[in-house]
Amino acid sequence: MEDKYRELKAAVEAVSAVDAHAHNLVDVHSSFPFLRCFSEAEGDALPFAPHTLSFKRSLRDLAALYGCEASMSSLEHHRESLGLLSISAKCFGAANLSAIFLDDGIQFDKMNDWEWHKSFVPAVGRILRIEHLAETILNDDAHRTSEWTIELFIEEFLARMKLYLFLNFISWSFIAHVFVCFIFVTLCSICFFVFLSLPCTVAERIVALKSIAAYRSGLEIDTEVSKSDAEKGLLEDLNAGRPVRIKNKSFIDFLFTCSLEVALSYDLPMQIHTGFGDKDLDLQLSNPLHLRKVLEDKRFSKSKIVLLHASYPFAKEASYLASVYSQIYLDFGLAVPKLSVQGMIASMKELLELAPIKKASLLVMFSSDGYAFPETFFLGSKRAREVVFNVLARACGDGDLTVSESLEAIEDIFRRNALQLYKFNGLVGSIESQGVVSLNVTSKIPPYEDGVAFVRIIWVDASAQHRCRVIPVSRFYEVVKNTGVGLTMASMGMSSFCDGPADGTNLTAVGEIRLIPDLSTKHRIPWANQEEMVLGDMNINATEAWEYCPRNALRRLTKILMDEFNLTMNAGFENEFYLLKNVTSDGKERWVPFDKTRYCSTSAFDAASPIFQEVNSALKALGIAVEQLHAEAGQGQFEISLGHKDANLAADNLIYAREVIRSIAAKHGLLATFLPKYRLDDFGSGSHVHLSLWESGRNVFMGSNLSKTRHGMSELGEQFLAGVYYHLPSIFAFTAPLPNSYDRIQPNTCSGAYYCWGKENREAPIRTACPPGVSADLVSNFEIKSFDGCANPYLALASIVAAGIDGLRRNLKLPEPVASVDVCGTETNPSDHDSELGRMPKELSEAVEALSQDKVLIEFLGEKLVTAVIAIRQSDVKHFAPKSDAFKELIYLY
Repeated sequence: MEDKYRELKAAVEAVSAVDAHAHNLVDVHSSFPFLRCFSEAEGDALPFAPHTLSFKRSLRDLAALYGCEASMSSLEHHRESLGLLSISAKCFGAANLSAIFLDDGIQFDKMNDWEWHKSFVPAVGRILRIEHLAETILNDDAHRTSEWTIELFIEEFLARMKLYLFLNFISWSFIAHVFVCFIFVTLCSICFFVFLSLPCTVAERIVALKSIAAYRSGLEIDTEVSKSDAEKGLLEDLNAGRPVRIKNKSFIDFLFTCSLEVALSYDLPMQIHTGFGDKDLDLQLSNPLHLRKVLEDKRFSKSKIVLLHASYPFAKEASYLASVYSQIYLDFGLAVPKLSVQGMIASMKELLELAPIKKASLLVMFSSDGYAFPETFFLGSKRAREVVFNVLARACGDGDLTVSESLEAIEDIFRRNALQLYKFNGLVGSIESQGVVSLNVTSKIPPYEDGVAFVRIIWVDASAQHRCRVIPVSRFYEVVKNTGVGLTMASMGMSSFCDGPADGTNLTAVGEIRLIPDLSTKHRIPWANQEEMVLGDMNINATEAWEYCPRNALRRLTKILMDEFNLTMNAGFENEFYLLKNVTSDGKERWVPFDKTRYCSTSAFDAASPIFQEVNSALKALGIAVEQLHAEAGQGQFEISLGHKDANLAADNLIYAREVIRSIAAKHGLLATFLPKYRLDDFGSGSHVHLSLWESGRNVFMGSNLSKTRHGMSELGEQFLAGVYYHLPSIFAFTAPLPNSYDRIQPNTCSGAYYCWGKENREAPIRTACPPGVSADLVSNFEIKSFDGCANPYLALASIVAAGIDGLRRNLKLPEPVASVDVCGTETNPSDHDSELGRMPKELSEAVEALSQDKVLIEFLGEKLVTAVIAIRQSDVKHFAPKSDAFKELIYLY
């Protein structure tokens, strides 16, 4: 089955998952027994855990991960000898997680706080357990026992909860919510002294509330419970002794109802433990069907309730609830991996069974229910991937799903659903691209597969040449994945024509940096199956970014955009390139066009179809979506358009797309070149980029109220675009980085030669575009035409983001566009307005001069980095100016 659905298998292995429910880790010397890693049993039942199917399977999995004997004694010795940091890095790396959400309301001996876990995953969220919060208040304020009434307690409970959520709320967007701050000032004053006694981290990144009512009094929640009954229950629990443990049903029901109202007001999900668990749980009362009174209460019709643990053994009941109640979401942690293989598969099938598959896949989410031991996170992730693959592959085989639908379901289940439900991207910035500096300890890809010999660590220098260091696979996984490899500082000073630093870059062979693999980008190479490839970050050391690193420059600018404006810039590239074949004439070899057809020629695509079928398959294996491809206007010229992604991921995808196209062309005996003007008498090749702004999954570049927007875009869309427009001459030094780039940027070639912008005007360097099916008065994105295949996409996109931020900060406005059509209905060509508009830089030296005077871009990108870029560009200008044909040698490099 795996061979038949290899694409599905690759996708489920590669997706960087969001672990939506887990618990804190403990120190290796904690009294919490390591045997609990394998079982929910405790006390007298725990010694029988080694005889369960789950234990035997998990023991073998961990032994394979650690490379040790499959025995408890060997595992425990291995753990103690390596230490918690090492085993955590290994387990979280193998689990391939991009974020974890921790419920720290369960207390273990020598437990690490939730922020400690940031060392091993790019992002961590906190789940606030309501019963733990209530018990903390009652136990901390023991002197008030005689004073408590239900009104006083609930007032204190909600004040504490709202204070946490309020500070959580303003942590990322204080200015936008300053009015809310005024409303809460009285509450903050009342709770100030209470809050001083709390850890400062408690107020950060709360993504959900959680209830364990199922453990205490069952899920038959009475939403109409009276205050008098709740107060009796409170006093009963208080009088039961210290420490207080909440057990009374009326009190728990009242607490739950109040908390669900808070969750609803803050648009937070409420996680609820359902199904099996620890021995103090009454399994019959943990059936999620008991929740129907909550679900049918009109007050909670818009709430979001997550049923944890696949509700095992009530998975069918959970699936039924999800099919008839819009509030329900399903999480399958704990059931996977604690059941047998067939038990896990059966539970997953039942979760997906009743609701239509598309709806079901949007409701089901992954979690590991990892706790105490990093191994539990690894086991949960490993088994979840295997089970989801098995269920979806069988659904494809049965005709219930297509492979394409299953690929979408994988992304939904492991990642998208959690990010949207818990609004995590909106809190901490997009994690769609995991370019996190500390990833040296977060090897997020499973251990290397059999047959892999080498790993390529790829970087792109300031002249946009793709370079790599190649590491034998065993050394990569044992050493290099954490520490990286040494690289001379001169690597970011090289010009397009010479492997030596250009004069004036201030970068020489003196000094070394670390090239650290970003393991979230690692893939098996489709055209060289015995190798893997990964993109590298340039660091001063294992954890500190180097100021010349292109990936870090883009990451840093997109973070500013998110932090200041809660915006993400998406980018989608159109890759134009020539396919050349080698011919021998008069004893001389030369490269000539693959064919001599023209724009969108069917015969051209017929000839190249076998190549593009391989290219498309390779890109799909790398998780890169192709939107369309066709023959372009030049002889032997083609175009492949990629889907839009967050700017960081889009840049990564562009690098891999170039690698794919070049390598598969070479496999067929052809040379693929992205050089802007490979032949001066034929059409040029661009890498046009389409850009848009997104907030919480919504395109906010597009206008929504035509009476209040100019040019069909939102106000912030116009401000961002205006910043790009005003800095465009400087941006050219990044998007059109070679002298040859300006051979392409000529009038009447759809390359953007004149200083203007227009709606659907392909002669303008900036074109706003209208999506299909939307009013022609609206625009969804803008396109920069003067972006070519010799640009370093990280530096180019970083310059665009910097310009856009400047536009947003200064509330810039766009000038009037060059009209798409004139009053007679004839298209308006910018070249007809030459004297009015003026030209964009006609040659590289003009763009470099503009950049050297652009204080905004210099400040954003960093003076040292811009100085190096300017020196490299000047070196290229000096080299190519007296040699009219020298650019032809660049077909081998770009």
